[in-house]
Amino acid sequence: MSRTSLVALAVTLLVLPACAEVMIRSESEDTGRAARDAGPEADEDAAFVESDAAVTPPDAFVPEMPDAYTPPAMPCPRVRVNTPGEALNVRPTPSTSMPVVGVLPHGALVDVVGMVRGEAIGGVDLWYEIRSSVANGFVFSSFAVCTTDEPPADGGYFTPFACGARMRVTQSPGGGVSHTGRAMYAYDFAAARETAIHAMRGGTVTFLFLDTGPGDACYDGGGSSCGPYSNLVIVQHPDGTTAVYKHINSATVSVGQVVRQGDVIARSGNTGYSTGPHLHAEVRAGCPTTIYCDTIPFSFADIGSPSADTTITSGNCP
Repeated sequence: MSRTSLVALAVTLLVLPACAEVMIRSESEDTGRAARDAGPEADEDAAFVESDAAVTPPDAFVPEMPDAYTPPAMPCPRVRVNTPGEALNVRPTPSTSMPVVGVLPHGALVDVVGMVRGEAIGGVDLWYEIRSSVANGFVFSSFAVCTTDEPPADGGYFTPFACGARMRVTQSPGGGVSHTGRAMYAYDFAAARETAIHAMRGGTVTFLFLDTGPGDACYDGGGSSCGPYSNLVIVQHPDGTTAVYKHINSATVSVGQVVRQGDVIARSGNTGYSTGPHLHAEVRAGCPTTIYCDTIPFSFADIGSPSADTTITSGNCP
């Protein structure tokens, strides 16, 4: 090997380690640089992911309760009034600030249109929007129980006496003695004292007047001045109409009691404006707690519309 070749080989041997060191150092620096680059990027990505996780998507927010809603977990097609001994006011808005547009008796079953938030009473702000023949409007939820009960079958009005009883009609609608004006559409039936009086139709007892008793001036009847002293029962029906049973001697029901058609509700008498023991039966469009109210035309499902001096047979049977 020539001298020149030996010198070249020696230089190569000396340079290679340095180059290798440079290359290794360069790779190490590149690796470190890559690691440093990855570090901040990884941290930023992590922070970005964490930030995303910390923000609740808009769809996940619980919305405010809308003005009207029907909870899917508890369908509420109807409510039953729960005000023993009292009536429930129906308001035009879910608030007590507006005048009453109607009243519902204890036990009344009405359709629910919606459930809304309104005036809070005792910390409760839920009101039911209802539809009924009495009135459409809102009732406070604390006095109405949500139910799926179906309205009872309604066969109309039946004679107010026991099944098969034969009774005489003494005055019919438009009778010249006292069935004029407010009482135009009432019926009178001769009935011995203590005859059982049966509900003409199912409903809820909303009013009783039983102040006239033995020894009172109008207990055994009297003229028109005794009119305010007739003992009576008022029953309100699911459609809001009311039936009045007057001149009774006593009642076998209490206010708030739900009765079925045919139930015994009273015993006949001769109290108030009366010339002999009899029952005065009338129907009104409303007036669940009012003694004097305009009567409305009605007929009996079992005997139709009998005229005065007619003897009928009651079909008020179970």
